Amino acid sequence: MRRWSRHILFAEPVAPSRSRSFAKTLSIALGVLSLVSVLSLGVGTYPISWGDFLSGSLGDTERSVLLSLRAPRVLAALAAGATFGVAGAAMQSLFRNALAEPGLLGVPTAAALGAATSLVFLSVNSSFSLWPGALIGASVAMFALLAFIQRQHHGATAQLLLIGVALNAACAAGLALVTSLATEAQLRTLAFWMLGSFSNQSWGAVAAMISVSLLAMAMLLRDSRSLGALALGERTAKTLGVSLRGLRARVAIACAFAVAIVTAFCGSVAFIGLAGPHIARLLVGAQPSRVLPLAAVIGALLCVIADVIARALAAPVELPVGAITSFIGVPILLALVVSNARLRAERL
Repeated sequence: MRRWSRHILFAEPVAPSRSRSFAKTLSIALGVLSLVSVLSLGVGTYPISWGDFLSGSLGDTERSVLLSLRAPRVLAALAAGATFGVAGAAMQSLFRNALAEPGLLGVPTAAALGAATSLVFLSVNSSFSLWPGALIGASVAMFALLAFIQRQHHGATAQLLLIGVALNAACAAGLALVTSLATEAQLRTLAFWMLGSFSNQSWGAVAAMISVSLLAMAMLLRDSRSLGALALGERTAKTLGVSLRGLRARVAIACAFAVAIVTAFCGSVAFIGLAGPHIARLLVGAQPSRVLPLAAVIGALLCVIADVIARALAAPVELPVGAITSFIGVPILLALVVSNARLRAERL
C-alpha cells in the first residue's frame, strides 16, 4: 500500500519490470474493453440474439435497435470514459495532486448552468435537448479560463487551481439561482441530465465526442514528457526547458474543451476522471506517458460497465449512469484517503 501511495503522490520513476509490461497491460486492457463493449450491445429492454447477430440474420427491428440506439450509446460511453480518464490523469499530473479531476476547472458546473438556463428560460422540455445550452455554458467557462491563463504571465499552477475554484463557485451560485425559478417538472428533467446518461445519442453527437476525445488525447500525450518533468518540481521543469505557462494553457484548454463537449451531450459522469488515473498508476507506475493512455482505456471500460449496470439492474427502468460511477469511484477515493493517512503517519 505504501508503494502504491508513493507512486500516486510523488510520481516516482517507473520500475523496469513495469516499464516492460506496459505494452502487455495496455493490450490486455484494450482486449477487455473490446469484449465488454461488444457484449454490451446485447443488453437492454429489447433483447438481441447473438446467434442472429453473428450469422447476419437480424430482423429489421433488431437492426434498427442496434444501429440507432445501442451502437451510438456504447460509442458515447467509450468516448466519454476515455475523455474523463485522460483528462483526470493530465490534471493530476499538472497540479501534482492525487485528488485533481476534470471538474476542478469548473467546466461541468458551467455546463449544468447553461443547461438549467435553457431549460428554465427557453422552455426546453426534454433532458436530451439540453446539450446546446450546456455546450454554450461550458464554452463560456472554457474561454474565461483561457483569458485568465493568458493574463497570468508568471503565474504558478496554484493560480490556475484558484481560477477553477472561482469558476466552480460562480457557476454553482448561478445554478442555485436559476433552479430556484424552475418548476418541479423542470427540476426533474435537470436532475436526470446532471446525473448523466448515454441514451438517445445521435451519430452526430457521437462523432463530435470521438473527434474531440482523440484530439485531446493527442495533445495531452504530446505533453506527457513535460508533465513528467513537472513532477520533479516547477524549478526543475524550467531548468529542463519546459515552458510552464504554455504547458498549463495547453493542458487546461485540452481538458476543458474535451470535457465541455462530453458533458454537453452526456451530462455529468462522476468519479471516472478520479478513478481511472489511480487504477492506471497502480498498474504501470506514475510516468505520464504510460498513465495517460491507460487511464483513457480504463475510464472507457468503467463507463461501459456502468452503462450496462444502469440498463440491466432495474430494467426496464434505466438508472442514471452518474450514480453508478459514483458507487464505483467512492471506494477508490476512500482507499486513497486511507493510504495517504498511513503514509503521513509513517513519515512522522
